[in-house]
Amino acid sequence: MHGTSHPPRHRRTRTLSAALTAGALSLALVPALSAPAQAAAPTAVSVPGTFNSEIGCSADWSPDCSQAQLTARTDGSGAWSKTYTLPAGTYAYKAAINKSWSENYGAKAQSYGADIPLTVPVGGKRVTFVYDPVTHWITDDITSKIVTVGGTFQSEIGCAADWASDCLKSWLQDIDADGTYTWSTNSIPAGTHQVKTAIGQSWDESYGQGGSPSGGNISFTVPRAGATTKFSFNSTSHVLSVETEPGGEEPAPTDGTLGALYTPARTTFRIWSPDSSQVTVTVDGTSHTLTPVTLSGYTGVYQAVVTGDLKNKGYQFRVGNNTVRDPYAAMVKPGTTEGIVIDAGAVKPTGGSWAPTPTQTKREDAVVYEMSVRNFTIDASSGVDSAKRGKFLGLVQGGTTHNGTKTGIDHLKELGVTHVQLLPAFDFNSTVPNWGYDPLNFNVPEEQFSQFSAAEDRIREFKDMVNEYHRNGIRVLMDVVYNHTANKDVFQNISGKYYHQTELSGTGNSIDDSNPMVSRMIRDSLEHWVKNYNIDGFRFDLLGVHQYKNVDNWAKHLQSTFPDRMLQIHGEPWSGGVNDPLEAQKVRYGTVPTLAGGHVGVFNGAYRDALKGGTRDQNLGYMGGSASNATAVATGMRGSPLAVKSTNPLSDPWNPAFAYDPEQSINYVSAHDDLNLWDKITYSGVTGGATGRAGQMDRFGTGMILTSQGIPFIHEGDEFLHSKVVNGDYETAKNSYEAGDSVNAIQWGEKTANAATFTYYKDAIALRKSTPALRLPSWDAVSNQVSTTVNGQVVTSAISSNAAAPTSYDTVVVYNPTDHSSTVNLPAGSWRKILDTTGKVDATGNTAGSLAVTVFKKN
Repeated sequence: MHGTSHPPRHRRTRTLSAALTAGALSLALVPALSAPAQAAAPTAVSVPGTFNSEIGCSADWSPDCSQAQLTARTDGSGAWSKTYTLPAGTYAYKAAINKSWSENYGAKAQSYGADIPLTVPVGGKRVTFVYDPVTHWITDDITSKIVTVGGTFQSEIGCAADWASDCLKSWLQDIDADGTYTWSTNSIPAGTHQVKTAIGQSWDESYGQGGSPSGGNISFTVPRAGATTKFSFNSTSHVLSVETEPGGEEPAPTDGTLGALYTPARTTFRIWSPDSSQVTVTVDGTSHTLTPVTLSGYTGVYQAVVTGDLKNKGYQFRVGNNTVRDPYAAMVKPGTTEGIVIDAGAVKPTGGSWAPTPTQTKREDAVVYEMSVRNFTIDASSGVDSAKRGKFLGLVQGGTTHNGTKTGIDHLKELGVTHVQLLPAFDFNSTVPNWGYDPLNFNVPEEQFSQFSAAEDRIREFKDMVNEYHRNGIRVLMDVVYNHTANKDVFQNISGKYYHQTELSGTGNSIDDSNPMVSRMIRDSLEHWVKNYNIDGFRFDLLGVHQYKNVDNWAKHLQSTFPDRMLQIHGEPWSGGVNDPLEAQKVRYGTVPTLAGGHVGVFNGAYRDALKGGTRDQNLGYMGGSASNATAVATGMRGSPLAVKSTNPLSDPWNPAFAYDPEQSINYVSAHDDLNLWDKITYSGVTGGATGRAGQMDRFGTGMILTSQGIPFIHEGDEFLHSKVVNGDYETAKNSYEAGDSVNAIQWGEKTANAATFTYYKDAIALRKSTPALRLPSWDAVSNQVSTTVNGQVVTSAISSNAAAPTSYDTVVVYNPTDHSSTVNLPAGSWRKILDTTGKVDATGNTAGSLAVTVFKKN
């Protein structure tokens, strides 16, 4: 490699700053010298500099060079790091984000800042570079030190263990280069702890009391949960100082959100009341008057601070003459407008700590499985303990079977999905069985899905569910319904400003996020679930009711606040079947490109309809052999990419070629609404049962979803032909949101009866996960590495998984809806057929069977 054979350069004085003075280079290196807007969490971080040729890059100052890319840490810190062996010499470098100069950081964490000098001593040295995406500090262990504090508190702030010198969750930084390294946190729990300083992510160099390498552990006491602790390390004296907020009664918070903000000494009650100054809260039998308070990021807020330990006490807001619910309540008394004072974040999952979030390299790696908390386990055939059926913990009970066949979470692991998407699981108005699309309290787990009545137990049960999914390698998404409430009584008596004047949701009470405080409430609720419940993302019901600029704000806030989480965010890009006078401002296909920075995707209804026709009719679209749908299928197969790459809105709000990135296309043929896939096929008159044409068509529809670019989405039970048709009643099956368990509950005997269908789904998912060509990561990759042809009704894509050889195709996918096989012109080379209508195969030949998805892979 070039980097290992290049002779050492003892003087390398041409830095990036110097290069920028050379007109021929300036535009090539950095397109604009203006500070970028607040960026989303990086997907790549590199260290372009004058040593790039030494590490194997083709040129210096190469932000897109693969050898210069740092690696995302897995310790929960969000940091990026990498170690290189560099020859002796004087160098300079910076940090570049997402493989380009459009966002870069130099000395003192400054955007477009000065080059960082680096001098490697004679003989060369291994140099570790580290970057923090929150502070944007980029450094190395020669220019400065990598300083961490290890101690008895680390496992409680998210490190894998205590005394972990290599956990950058407790990383001290010297951004201003004055020799003092600092770190502040409010995550250390109350109590007495011990700590020492580690240098270079190792205990080989460490300092204790008095700055001595042999000094004892340093003790410090955190007086209460949430108190700020500051660590300061003097790199000259090696003395570590620890400062904590004083004990006693802390003042009312000057920031934070609304609701009931609990500490053992006092609780601060806050509510938005833009129309009335007559605001009180009654707690523990006493009424308290709220007064206006100035709060950063909020307007029209009233506050009262009540001393004493109010944990688990009920509280009731009143605005004017009306009792009103707390829109920010973290727990409520069921059936009332009373909140319960609780710190949801302080309730630990059983065992005291969070399991690591399952690793995910890119969002296109996801396979999403939609499910109802109740439907999935309520039937006795689930094998779940009777007390847990239809409950949060029933979802994650391991070892369950039906007639020897795996059910529940073990079934999901066998199937191979990466994410579960829970139908509404926060507090709703209806009585189960019901899907819960009538919210009351956005921040409270639904009590009907809990085995417990005590506030902490209900919170812990939900957290235990998330934790158990994570332990089993599955991420958790929530279906959220911020577009409307159960009725206007939910918020109307606080202010009518919560609601649209023009009804948009089809329910009579659509939420108006054009009001900044309503928008902030939604953003705060989303953050609550990620921060306090470790949720991995959201599916938005009727995302099209919301303004796309607000959605962009919510998403970017979440992605930057939780940069290490790779949150999945998607929703329906339509409203409730009404005309919206402000449609151009709302989420539609045409505004999806503007949401790329926040990694927001939408359900690809255009692709769905092309594949299977309408959701409640008897038109089978492409599955039924329609040649007129083939071009639309070819677009969807490619992840519905934009014709021209841009993040500007499109002129046509319903343009089916809308995705700036494949992750923005959520591909599906079935969901909780309308007829599921199997019922749609049989309703349309297709016969033959599971082993005949109907079953083959089901596999064809799902096979297309699982082999298309983008993110595939599967509805619960589709993998074994679950039917919601009881006694021939298709009308109920078309809209079964409040139908009984006999309609919606998963009947696990169907898995045994339709084992061949389950095997196909499992095989197709495994193929997707093992085939990079089916999970391309960008618009450029799809544009350059996919060649799609339409020949009558047959659609074929030849795909290269290698960006460096975009036309060296290694995977060919064929969709053939006809009644006869098709001969495929495979690229030169030796090929194997690896998927057909039966599932996984290993065969020769170049024919694609009828009504089948066929995948060929190059040997």
